[in-house]
This record gives sequence, structure tokens and C-alpha cells, in this order.
Amino acid sequence: MTGSNNENCENKSTVARRRWKILAEALQRTSARDASPDSASTRKFQSFGLLSFDSLGQDFYSVRCINWDLKVTVRLLRRDFSPTQLTGFNNTGNVCIWPSEEILTYYCLDNLSIFSGKSVLELGGGMTCLAGMLVAASGEPSKMVLTDGNALSVNNVKVSLQRNYLPMETYTSLFFDEGRESLLSTLLKVLRPGGTALVVAPSRSGTFQTFASMCRPHFMVAVVEKYDQVVDQHVQKQTTMDPYYNKNLHFPLLMILKKKIGTN
Repeated sequence: MTGSNNENCENKSTVARRRWKILAEALQRTSARDASPDSASTRKFQSFGLLSFDSLGQDFYSVRCINWDLKVTVRLLRRDFSPTQLTGFNNTGNVCIWPSEEILTYYCLDNLSIFSGKSVLELGGGMTCLAGMLVAASGEPSKMVLTDGNALSVNNVKVSLQRNYLPMETYTSLFFDEGRESLLSTLLKVLRPGGTALVVAPSRSGTFQTFASMCRPHFMVAVVEKYDQVVDQHVQKQTTMDPYYNKNLHFPLLMILKKKIGTN
């Protein structure tokens, strides 16, 4: 037991150091940063290759997901944050487009029918809310609401929305994503009985499964680790080529939550 606890503590410490290193690198950047999509993507591990970017100038990009012609315009924020911007807020959503958002975008487009005529809420969409933007652009949902816990992200999404003429609402600070209790409480409040939530995140040394366990008294829980052949091929190709890939940190699992009838 002691050895296991020490190993868990060491893993958490390693993950924390890596996160702070990313933020430190962002802090040290200047406005002359390379604004390429790769530099605004997933840590040193760049991408699973499911998204394509066409530069429109002034940090704006036309983005689409492979196998779909649907496109939206997004602005990728410059990562030269001041110490004030990095202190007190979770600013990780402004650092890059993370693998979880990339996989979520693909999954949503591959399953658009589940959004048909529904009111859809994206929680913690970061600086692009890319999955929500593309689902809204498909015309399937009756209503789309985009949120993030960081005002800078929300303001950037509003700018992107103006470029796309999409009728969506944006809100800030429904919850802080480091608080699992707050996330669970939010999902219980916003979902009707029978309503569905898609939660996408890496395992991160068991934190994903910890949240799944918290949800089981209130939701029917299913976890997807294998998506489809397209994702499998891209994951295998990109991860074989990229020495920085760490499955525990970078490969997003999908948790499908369906609120139980009679749950408040």
C-alpha cells in the first residue's frame, strides 16, 4: 500500500510539473510567436491529425474535421500571457486545442443525429469551443450554448461567432474543471431525466475513473475507449511518430452519461 501511494504521488507530481512547464513556456512567449495551428495544438504532442487548418490571417483559421466538408472560422489566441492572466484562473484552455476537444469534435460529427432538435450545452470548450461550433454549424441542434470557466476564452469564442454568423449563446464560469464535485453538480442541474452528457478527458492516473464512480449513483455510465477505424488509424500513425506521446496524458476517453429517471 505504501509503495502504491508513493507511486501515485510521484505520478501526480510529474503531471503537475509538466503542466506548469507548459504555462511557463506560454508566459515566456512574445507577440512574435508562430501562430501556426501546430503551435496552438496539443502540448509537445501535437495532434491526432483529425483536424485541418487553413490560415485566414490575423490569427483566424478555417477549421474542419477529416471526412466532413463542414467548416467554421476560429481565432487561435496568442500565448504570450502576462503573470496576472495566468494567476487565479485556469488558463489551460487558452494555451492550445487539446486532444480531448479534437476527439470530441470528431465523435460529435460522426454522431450528429444525437443532437437533432436538442438543446446542447458545451461545458469548458476553451478558446475555440470547436466541437460545439461545428455541431451548431451542422444545423442539427435546436439551441447551442457554449461555456468556459475563463472570461478570456469566452470573449475569444464570441469573436469567432461573429465571423461565422452562428446563433449561439456564450457564458463564463459555470464551473472550474479542477473541481469534480462542481462538474457533477452542474450536470445534475442542467440535464433533464434521460438527458445525456458526453465527457471527454484522458485517464490522468485514474482521475477519469474517479469521476465515473462519482457519477454512477446518478447516471447510467458507459466508457468508450475504442472509437472507430478512422480514429484508430490516426492515433496509431501519430503516436508512433511522436516521441512525446503519453497515452495517460494525451488519449481522451469518452464517458457517456445518461441521467437516471427520478434523479434530481
